[in-house]
Amino acid sequence: MDIVIVGVGGQGILTSSMILAKAAMKAGLNVVSSEVHGMAQRGGSVEVHVRIGDVLSPLIPPGNADVMIALEPVEALRFSKYLNENSVVIVNTRKIVPITVNLGMADYPDLDTILKNLRSVTEGVYPVNASEIAESLGAIQATNVVVLGMLAKLVELPFSYEYLEEAVKDVLPPKLHEMNLKALKAGYDAI
Repeated sequence: MDIVIVGVGGQGILTSSMILAKAAMKAGLNVVSSEVHGMAQRGGSVEVHVRIGDVLSPLIPPGNADVMIALEPVEALRFSKYLNENSVVIVNTRKIVPITVNLGMADYPDLDTILKNLRSVTEGVYPVNASEIAESLGAIQATNVVVLGMLAKLVELPFSYEYLEEAVKDVLPPKLHEMNLKALKAGYDAI
């Protein structure tokens, strides 16, 4: 299974990939991942590939992603080259406007335009307000874990939900376990 996770720096994309990879390893599966980030500390694009199974490269070839998780809508559009007609795309609808838009140097497309473009490649596009769910739990920083819960409900992963719960506990510090397990369940139940 090939999963690409995209968004901007600070959204927990690397943490999400570690949780997925750890869950796959706990289930006894081979997993490799690769991250690409430039100005991630400044809110720039972040792209992570998680490949579960027997693969030779950590990078997903264009057009081969089974799943895309986009924690920011424009980033889904930016990395749509990885999609194919069978891909599932989970798009968090909360936008993070780049400084170039705030300065009037670029335009931010509306959500309907973004979704229309994604749906021109695959019908499996799921816009969700995972940020709102995380905020309702009192932890906006758990948006990435909410989306992992949604993933577990929408896609038949090669491991069980319980492995995701264990991976959350392995990857995150103990003081964050309770909140993130609630976020995982809230995302799962929201679909």
